[in-house]
Amino acid sequence: MHSKLDLHKHISCEDIILQLDQCHTENVLNRFLGRCNRLKQAMNECLQAEFDINRKKHFEQAKEKRMKVEERWKDMKE
Repeated sequence: MHSKLDLHKHISCEDIILQLDQCHTENVLNRFLGRCNRLKQAMNECLQAEFDINRKKHFEQAKEKRMKVEERWKDMKE
C-alpha cells in the first residue's frame, strides 16, 4: 500500500491518484474488499512509467556530467 502521494511530485498520475483516493473515501470497505484494485493497478503502472522516464533522464544527465569531468582530467594531465 502506498503512503499518501504528493500530487505536485506526480503530475502525470494526478487523475488516477485522485480517483483512487475518492474510491477509498467513498466507502471504507472499498479498500478492504478490493473494489479499488483496478485503480490501484493503474496508479502503480503510471508511477512505474514516471519512474522509468525520470531514471532515463537522470542517467543522461549523469553521463554528460561524467564526460565533462573526464575532459577536465585530461586537461589537468596535459
